[in-house]
Amino acid sequence: MIPFSSDSEIQETPELTQEFLEHVLYDEEPLFISDEATIWDVSMSTSEELTKRISEYYGKIVSEADLKQPLWKLIRKLNEGSDRRKLIS
Repeated sequence: MIPFSSDSEIQETPELTQEFLEHVLYDEEPLFISDEATIWDVSMSTSEELTKRISEYYGKIVSEADLKQPLWKLIRKLNEGSDRRKLIS
């Protein structure tokens, strides 16, 4: 059996993760996202395409350094101070 890295951090915010997958990585289908995974581990899109999608949906600018951090951290950062969840409900 192949051991997998933990996904406890990514599992703490399943709604935010699903929202990110639907609106940013809509043409990707990751089967498993570990806590160590960056966007580059689950996406084949270019940096330009990803930053454009993120900016359009979240209204925030992200840097190359942002894209290199674990995906769970990026997702939480994108949702800091957001009222979008209230608007969706």
